[in-house]
Amino acid sequence: MSTVRHIALLICALCCASIASAQPVALVEANRLYQAGDLPGARALLDGAVRGPELAQSPEAWVLRGFVYKDLYKGMDPGPEADVIRDEALASLFTSTVVDTAKEYAQSSLQAYDFLCKTMYNDAARALNELSEERALALYSKYKESVLRVDPKHTFMARDIEFDNALGTVYTKRFNQDREDTTWFAKAVDLYKHVLFLDTNNYGANYNLATLYYNRGVYNIQRINPGTDLPTIGQVQEVSKVYFMQALPYMLKAHRMNPKRRETLLGLEGIHYSLQETDKSEEYRHKYEALDMETRPDAPREAPKDK
Repeated sequence: MSTVRHIALLICALCCASIASAQPVALVEANRLYQAGDLPGARALLDGAVRGPELAQSPEAWVLRGFVYKDLYKGMDPGPEADVIRDEALASLFTSTVVDTAKEYAQSSLQAYDFLCKTMYNDAARALNELSEERALALYSKYKESVLRVDPKHTFMARDIEFDNALGTVYTKRFNQDREDTTWFAKAVDLYKHVLFLDTNNYGANYNLATLYYNRGVYNIQRINPGTDLPTIGQVQEVSKVYFMQALPYMLKAHRMNPKRRETLLGLEGIHYSLQETDKSEEYRHKYEALDMETRPDAPREAPKDK
């Protein structure tokens, strides 16, 4: 049994033991059904009970309804139907904190509320992994609204950085699927730049933005074919050079942050090669090869020195 559920059962048991005689039968019966595992039965009773004058301001009724809906949500597969049930759980738990002026159930209500908010964020992250960015954006917006409802001064910088980096990756994948549609490219660039506005030393945003610019330049050059005339080739090369130059400072920043990362060494090799800076390209190639030698299991080791 989870700690939160144990707390909920304990609260409900104490509630019924101490004030059962003063509470309407519906609340006592709903608590009995909940403890017996009959969540649909408890839900049906509480849905009607909280609408009536007797229990509309009852902290016990709202906190119990919140836990009933929370447990119903936990038994469902992620999706729109589960979202509705979670929303009801959050609404009930929040109402319980409002009407519970004595703060008897505040701790358990807020713990359950926080758990549900975290599941909402996790669902947003899952949606990004599934390339369902519209659902992810809706869930993330609702997640922030839900947190602010109980904690108006809460800051989301760390979450925003994490979410925007992941969303930028989704937009990059969209662009790679159809590079003729530059809308996704622009959206990805804006997101990564926003992350860097929040955290200029964010490794992921620096590296991803550099890679995005570099790949855009490479793609332009790859479109050149034997039938392309010389003026057009010159124009394409100039445009691509601009993208390579835009990529360079971000890749250098990522490399300075972690000089042992292979991907930045390869990235700098490729960027300088594309800019026709052969010496610098070879410099990073040698650094990559040296790093590779350092980490190979069969790499020669320095002989031990006499003491």
